[in-house]
Amino acid sequence: MSEEDKMYSYLFIAWFFALFATLLSLYSSEVLKMSVCTLCWYQRVCLYPLVWILGVACFRGDGCIIPSVIWSPILAAVFGMYQYLEQMIPGFAPIKLCSAGADCSVIHIQVFGFITFPLLTVIIGVLITASLLLAKHYYSNLVEG
Repeated sequence: MSEEDKMYSYLFIAWFFALFATLLSLYSSEVLKMSVCTLCWYQRVCLYPLVWILGVACFRGDGCIIPSVIWSPILAAVFGMYQYLEQMIPGFAPIKLCSAGADCSVIHIQVFGFITFPLLTVIIGVLITASLLLAKHYYSNLVEG
């Protein structure tokens, strides 16, 4: 497998993770009618555009977009971690981000006693970031060599 193919593969994987996260969040809010809190919206703002941006980058085979978008999944993971801590640690809310709308500390789904939607955002943010870093590595090799 060539360096270019590896870069495309990791770009595609990052796009797939972003698509999966977007579809899951839309399904939970639109089909299951779960309320969406302020922190959830911040996480969505960070992840939803990645579907289009990374999709176009995959289609064009363009890795130069990676440094511009890599901060988005990192920021989504930070928001997700903050909300996860707010959900799991009673009284943890040093910054009151959720003053209007749905309560950010409400747990809608909990699997194995610790996996919630915000933790899934952290996991998907880490996976997208790792995929983009690997794609960037192979893109750098292409540009240099």
